[in-house]
Amino acid sequence: MSDDILTLNGVDGSTGHYLLPSLSLEEISRLARGEILDSDHLGELRWRHRWATEAAYGPKEGVDPKDLAQAGWGAVFAYDADPKVRQQLRPLLDHRRAQAGRGYREFAEKLGYRPGESKQQFLARHGAGPGPADPDRIPYYLLIVGGPESIPYAFQYQLDVQYAVGRIFFDQLRDYGAYASSVVAAETGSLRRPRRVTLFATRNPDDLATAASAAELAAPLVERLSKDRPDWEIQGLIGQQATKARLAETFGIGEAPMRRQHRGPPPQLPLGTPALLLSATHGVGFPNGDPRQLRGQGALLCQDWPGPGGPEGPLDESWYFSGEDLTAHAQVAGLISFHFACYGAGTPRYDDFAHDQDGTRRQLTPHAFVAALPQRLLSHPSGGALAVIGHVDRAWGYSFMWPQAGRQTQVFEDCLARLMDDHPIGSAFECFNERYAELASDLSVELEEVRYGKRLDRRALAGMWTANNDARDFVILGDPAVRLVAAPKADAPPARDAVAVASPQVAPQPEPEPEPSDVDFGLGLRDGMRQARERLANALQTLTSSLGAVLERAADGVGVFEVATYSSDDLAAARYDKASGRFGGDARLRVLSRTHITGDTQLLVPEELGGIEDALWTLHLGMVEQARAAHSELLKTAGAAVAGLLGATKVW
Repeated sequence: MSDDILTLNGVDGSTGHYLLPSLSLEEISRLARGEILDSDHLGELRWRHRWATEAAYGPKEGVDPKDLAQAGWGAVFAYDADPKVRQQLRPLLDHRRAQAGRGYREFAEKLGYRPGESKQQFLARHGAGPGPADPDRIPYYLLIVGGPESIPYAFQYQLDVQYAVGRIFFDQLRDYGAYASSVVAAETGSLRRPRRVTLFATRNPDDLATAASAAELAAPLVERLSKDRPDWEIQGLIGQQATKARLAETFGIGEAPMRRQHRGPPPQLPLGTPALLLSATHGVGFPNGDPRQLRGQGALLCQDWPGPGGPEGPLDESWYFSGEDLTAHAQVAGLISFHFACYGAGTPRYDDFAHDQDGTRRQLTPHAFVAALPQRLLSHPSGGALAVIGHVDRAWGYSFMWPQAGRQTQVFEDCLARLMDDHPIGSAFECFNERYAELASDLSVELEEVRYGKRLDRRALAGMWTANNDARDFVILGDPAVRLVAAPKADAPPARDAVAVASPQVAPQPEPEPEPSDVDFGLGLRDGMRQARERLANALQTLTSSLGAVLERAADGVGVFEVATYSSDDLAAARYDKASGRFGGDARLRVLSRTHITGDTQLLVPEELGGIEDALWTLHLGMVEQARAAHSELLKTAGAAVAGLLGATKVW
C-alpha cells in the first residue's frame, strides 16, 4: 500500500490477477462522497455507538447473554419458505425451545420476513423498536433461515446492529437436517475439541495484502493470545507453513476415515482440528456468470500461490482450498471457523466497493449467494462445523490497520477472548458490530462536514469509507447461540517454587489405623459387641456376594449396551413396546449399534431402506456417545458400591 494507491484483497481465479485493480485515494474518496446513507439505519448506528460506550455489549441491562432462558432465541424464515426446511431443522428448533423456554420464537409464514421489508419495519410489526434488545419482545439471538435473495444481506447486517444474528442456507434440503443434528449432538453429547486456537495466514511473494495480514494481524494475535491464555494452545501457521496441505490437516483431512466396526476404544478426533480456526488469506473470486463462481468463490488461497508475479493465467486449483476439497473424511464437527478473506461467507448481487462510470453499482453475480466452503463445513456428513464467520463482498486491511495509527487488532482479540470465555458466538461478535457502528457514525459526520465546506482529506475519507464497508460486511453463518465445545480446562500444574526438593531423609510413614480391639468397657458388653460385629460382617459379606452374583448374571446388561435409531412418517402412531424393547407401528429400525465393555463395536445397517441419511447417521452417533457416557457412569457407581461394601466389611 503506497501513499496514494490502495491494493485490494482478493484474486481472480480466472486470470490470476487481483479482483480489482489498485485504486487511488482520489477514486476512493470520490466513491465515498457519492455514498447515500440510510437515515433510519444511520440513526440506529449512532445510538448503538453511544450506548456501547456507556454500557456493556449485548441485550438490555440484567440479561445474561450466556443464558438462553434470559436472552431468548428465535428463527426468522421468509414468509413463503418451504415448510420442509422447518421440518429438517426440527431437532435444533426443539433443542432451542427447551433452552429458551418462554423466550423462544419462530417467525414464519405470516410472521416471517416479507419482501422488501426493512429491519425497522420487521421489528415494528412484532412490537419492538430501537434500543437494546429486549428478549420479552424479540429474542436476542436470531437465526435467519434462507438465502440472501429471499432475506437480503442488508437486512442481516441492519438487524445485527441490535441483535446477535446468524444465517444458514444450504443448496440441498437435507443439509439443513445435517446441520441441526450436528449442533444438537455437539451440545448434548460428549464431543470436545482440544483447547487449541489455530491462526492460518499466508504471506505470498510480492503480495502487500497478505504481508500485512501475516505481520499485523496473525503474528500479533499468536503472541498476545499465547501470553494471555496459557491454558490454551495457540498454534500459528504463518507464511511458509500456511499451505493447502496444512489447512487440510487443520480440517482433519488426511486421517484414516472412521471405521464403522472396530476393536478397542472409539476413534479419537484428529489432532489437527482445533476448537477455533482463524484464517487470513486472499479469497478467490470469479467474473459475473463464470460457471466456477458458485462452487469456487470465497475459496481460501493458500501459500502455494506464487504471488502476483507468478505465471499468467487461471489459478491452479491446487493453490486454493474450496468446498470441493472438504472430503467426506474431514473431521470438522464442533469447529468454529473465522475466514478473513474476500467473499469468505458469500457474495451480494452488487458490489459495495466499485461503481461503473455512470455511478451505478457493478453487478458481481446473477444472484446473491452463500459461499460453498462454509455451506460444506456446516453440513458435513460426519458432523458439521458449528459456525463460520466471514465476509460478504471484499475484505480489506482496514479491519486491522488504520492510516497513521498502525495496527488495530483489539476487535479481533476481544472476539476471540469472549469465545474462549464461553460466550455464544453472537455475543462474542458484538465487538465487530460496535466497530461498524462507530465507523459509520464517524463517516457520516465527515461526509456532512465535507459537504458544507471542510477541506477534503482524501486519505482520511478513503480510509473511513473503506473501513466502514469492510466492518459492515462481516457476518455469522450458523446459529448465533453456538459456542466453543472445547475440552475442560486442565488442572494447573503446581508452581515451581512449591515443588518439594528431594531429600535423603526417609519420610515419616503415617501411623497405621489400629485394628478394632475387644475392649471390655467394664459393663459386661464384650461378648455382646463381638457377636453383633460378627453378625453385621456376615450380613455385609452376604450382600456383597449377592451383588456380585447379580452383576455376573446380568453381564450382558452391564457389559454390553445397544443403541437403536428408528424413523417414522407418523410419530403419533409409533408406540414403544416395553416387553420387546422396540418401537412398533410403522416405525422402521434404521441403525443398530452394539458395544461391549471392551470397546468392541458391531453396527447393523439395513440394505433396503435407501441407505442412511447424513442427518440420521449424525444423530445416531450422538446418541451412542450419550449411551457410552451413561454406561461408564453406571459401572463407576457399581464399582464404588462394591468397594464401599468391602471397605465397610473390613472396618467391622
